[in-house]
Amino acid sequence: MKKTRIFSTMLATVICMASLPAINVFAANQQRTTTLDLTTSEFQNDQKNEDEGWSWDADTLTLTLDNVDFSTAKKSCVIVDGEKVTNIVFSGDNKMTSGTTVISRKGSAKDTGVVLSGKTKDSVLNLEETGNLPVMDQPNVTFESGTVNAKGGAVITLYSIKVMDATLNIDTSEVADGGWNDGLYANGSVEIYGGDVNINAGRIGLFVVGIGTPEPKTGLIIENGKLDINGKLADIYVGSGNTKNAVISGGDITLGGNIGIFLYDCEKCEIKGGTFHTDECEKPFAVHRDSSAVFEYAKADYTELDKAEEAAKALNKDNYVDFTAVEKALEAIDRTKNLTQQSDVDKMAKDINDAVEALVYKSADYTELDKAEKAAKALNKDDYEDFSEVEKALAAIDRTKNITEQADVDAMAKAINDAVANLVKKAPASSQPDSENSSDNSSDISSSSAVDSSSSDSKSTDSKSDSSSKAASNASNTNPSTGVAGGAFALALLSGAAVVMAKKKK
Repeated sequence: MKKTRIFSTMLATVICMASLPAINVFAANQQRTTTLDLTTSEFQNDQKNEDEGWSWDADTLTLTLDNVDFSTAKKSCVIVDGEKVTNIVFSGDNKMTSGTTVISRKGSAKDTGVVLSGKTKDSVLNLEETGNLPVMDQPNVTFESGTVNAKGGAVITLYSIKVMDATLNIDTSEVADGGWNDGLYANGSVEIYGGDVNINAGRIGLFVVGIGTPEPKTGLIIENGKLDINGKLADIYVGSGNTKNAVISGGDITLGGNIGIFLYDCEKCEIKGGTFHTDECEKPFAVHRDSSAVFEYAKADYTELDKAEEAAKALNKDNYVDFTAVEKALEAIDRTKNLTQQSDVDKMAKDINDAVEALVYKSADYTELDKAEKAAKALNKDDYEDFSEVEKALAAIDRTKNITEQADVDAMAKAINDAVANLVKKAPASSQPDSENSSDNSSDISSSSAVDSSSSDSKSTDSKSDSSSKAASNASNTNPSTGVAGGAFALALLSGAAVVMAKKKK
């Protein structure tokens, strides 16, 4: 009864809660449809809009975004002061959509611009421009951290674009030919020090123009990070004017367009480091026909190839069934490759290592073992006191040994031969009666003699006399050639008999 009441109470509670208005604790922030203009006087002080998910710190010039949703038609979502450095910090998943430049500026100074930072690696800022204009237009832009997804027009600057440790995904492939369909466009320099940069551009992926700015003179710097760039015209374009050089000293770089790095009117592109993937590129490194610019390449890294070559040459080719694949891979070594051809060098090392891995040893020589085995098996184990050591040695035969394990095979043969040499044959059966029967016969004879001796004392003397006489007679007649010796023996027997008879009479 008590359990029924408890259940009824719980059911009533659930029904009451279900009848209450629904509350969405995960509801998105209120969408903003007007421009957030940070250059107006009100932003000389701190500002905050919790419903829309943003706040402004006037002292540090920091705009903080937390899951905002800006959709401002043909007006910019945010306008910053181009005479200052504005920090935009974002967390969660933020969205800004506009039919014109999404983040624009008022004014321009050389050392100003926008710094974008995600609070975490998973913090995202989505920027979408729908009118063939730039997504951002600033004096300088630094992608510090987090993930920035830009779709529509290019990110353009009067001076420099820097990527530190951010993930940057730019897609301008759907922008019309007359629009801003590059990826990163900088009059001064594009500098990449880390992070992950992925660009799919309708024209040029990284466009270092080199006009309109006195500095920097080094237009392209790539020190680290992972780059995957595909531009319809070129992946990387190093232009003219003040842009005199490009320096690539690191990074993992994939070039996917028809032309990879294109030098127009600069002095040189120094490639000192980095890993390049250019399989999809028809012309990975090209110079304009009217330019005297050059590519200067560092030599490829041959460390792993040297190891593979040394290891292969240390092998004894006579130990293997077929060594030709290794020899062919060694002959294919080419030491003229530069850093941009590192993948070719890596393949040479891999070909050698694969050929070595596929080698098959010749079998060990089992000739002596076969002889030892055959000889041991020809023996009759029943002929020996203990044949177990031979059987053990035969059971230990292993026919999987290769030529490098010849000592093991030789040891097997020796073990069999040693076991055979130590065999002890059983003793053969004797032709004489065995000792037990002889003993029995002796006992019977002794018993019989004792009975005969005790039964007739009277006859013993006569028997001895007769025996003596017969013995004397036999002795004299046995061999005539005995001469005097035979006669003396007979005389001694007769004398003995006479003495016995004399004693009897007494």
